[in-house]
Amino acid sequence: MYMKIINGDSLEVLKRATANSIDAVVTDPPYGLKFMGKKWDYDVPSSELWVEVMRVLKPGGHLLSFAGSRTYHRMAVNIEDAGFEIRDQIMWVYGSGFPKSHNIGKSVDKLQGNEREVTGEYKEGDRKTASVLNNKQSGFSSGDITKGSSPYEGWGTALKPAHEPIVVARKPLSEKTIAKNVLEWGTGGINIDGCRVGLNGEKPPERIGGVRSDVNTKIGQLDNKERNFVNNGVGRFPANFIWSCNEDEYVIKSSVSEEDILKIKTYYENKKPQVL
Repeated sequence: MYMKIINGDSLEVLKRATANSIDAVVTDPPYGLKFMGKKWDYDVPSSELWVEVMRVLKPGGHLLSFAGSRTYHRMAVNIEDAGFEIRDQIMWVYGSGFPKSHNIGKSVDKLQGNEREVTGEYKEGDRKTASVLNNKQSGFSSGDITKGSSPYEGWGTALKPAHEPIVVARKPLSEKTIAKNVLEWGTGGINIDGCRVGLNGEKPPERIGGVRSDVNTKIGQLDNKERNFVNNGVGRFPANFIWSCNEDEYVIKSSVSEEDILKIKTYYENKKPQVL
């Protein structure tokens, strides 16, 4: 496979590219979160950039653009305004996000001059983080863990980030049907079988009346319309959901009994969840 890396302003580089020459675009652009006060993250890319992206894409070519949870709507609207069809949204869910919440209780105590009880000490950060941020104080931090007594102790201003939405868009077809467009350009469709999640030797679970036979209806109910869940043992049908987790992480609902939890853990024993 031939690969070429071009270093430059994406908008200017795109203007030099030939129209209808690119099969697909996958990008992780600025989210418009003003990250560390940097100017480059002041806003999401404008429609002007996406117009150039659409120009170089072949008709039916797909665009995948990562976005932030707070500014996804701005990203999607600008892409749509450039002429793209918004086809879907892929949700990337992970557990490694870092909370960025303001401690309201601590601020209230400081404002009122209240004493806070020291309950322990924290240490966080590493050399890698410090190197990336080019700031030793950001890479290494330690201090006292304290507890106040105001009514706002334990209050904050934000949730821990645990997902990033991905815009799935497509350049309009040039032909009257998807089949004709694929034959003309080789674009417009999705290679479903190429995206399936492999079974890794696992026997596809049988279904009885739309219910998995290995797990009871409380956690295994599935509509009969989803009979394409597996295809001749090739793998699970790809979904618009990506789950990144450790081997020992499981998603458990509070309504599930301990017996069901044991069945789930047994089912996924020695398996690492991937894209569902």
